[in-house]
Amino acid sequence: MAKPPQDGERRMLFPDGTLSGVEHYLHGKKTGAAEYFHPNGQKKAAGEFVKDEFSGAWQWWREDGRLKQQGSFIDGEQQGLWIRWHETGEKLDEGHWVHGKKSGIWKRYDREGALVETTSYADRS
Repeated sequence: MAKPPQDGERRMLFPDGTLSGVEHYLHGKKTGAAEYFHPNGQKKAAGEFVKDEFSGAWQWWREDGRLKQQGSFIDGEQQGLWIRWHETGEKLDEGHWVHGKKSGIWKRYDREGALVETTSYADRS
């Protein structure tokens, strides 16, 4: 794989030549929008980086195009509401992160969407 640029866009390819990802660099660090793809062409992940760290809202998808998880980052740490989904499309779990640690009430659901567990973490807000 080619070395990332000091500044500008980096396009990554799978061995068959299809697009694997697009990243942007500033002063040799990932900065700005990034998108990654599954081998079948479906989007795998999208979000932004600031100085090589995850930043802002991110989303991840399954190979069939359905949403897998979404959440946000501040300074590379998970922050705010995060939600993950089962392969069935039903919610898997949801809860808040504060400075990269789970906080408050987290809920977990079964594959049919029924609430199966509630866990309480220290409120870090």
